[in-house]
Amino acid sequence: MQRKPLAALAAALTVLAVAGIAFAHGGGPGSVQAASATFDAGTVSGLKSDSCTGSDGTYVRTRAKYTGTATSTDARLDGKLVVFASTFYNPSTKLGVVGGRFRVTTAHGRTDGFFQAVDNDGSLAGFANGRARHGRASLLANMSATFAPADGFSDGKLGKGSSDDTAVFLSGHCRRGSTGPSGASGPTGQVSTLGKAGTKHRKHRRRH
Repeated sequence: MQRKPLAALAAALTVLAVAGIAFAHGGGPGSVQAASATFDAGTVSGLKSDSCTGSDGTYVRTRAKYTGTATSTDARLDGKLVVFASTFYNPSTKLGVVGGRFRVTTAHGRTDGFFQAVDNDGSLAGFANGRARHGRASLLANMSATFAPADGFSDGKLGKGSSDDTAVFLSGHCRRGSTGPSGASGPTGQVSTLGKAGTKHRKHRRRH
């Protein structure tokens, strides 16, 4: 799971390329429209967690599906929200990263995208991009939210609001802990250990 946020960022950059924003060749979009949304995704399913040891301490890694609602005056961001998120978090330093993909199902279609954010003691600040199938429009947005793996996303904002910005470097290699999966899950709460399900998940991850 450590590789997931970086994979999400790479996929997000691919979306930008596909979107056709070719400024270097004199091109560009035909229209730029402001948009914003608020969101909550507090229904958690399939939560899995384990731990590893880095040079600066123990990290908790989680993966889960989060469902909720996005609310916006723009129909392309107003509807049912599904988020698939992976996290990498150090409970001692209270720093980590969260990345993944999201989908907003609206009355006219859906908007799909990716996001990447820094987790500073449960406060997320990052960036999201995607594409609305209705109208074939590309989405670029700052994002912020309050987050805990066991509780989901709350007070989320796309393209509005403010949050303290935090920069982090990612380096080195995190070694899997010898004690197996961990129940810790970031700044708030606990999650259950994985047991056999966690073992299957780790085997699957090594094949990729």
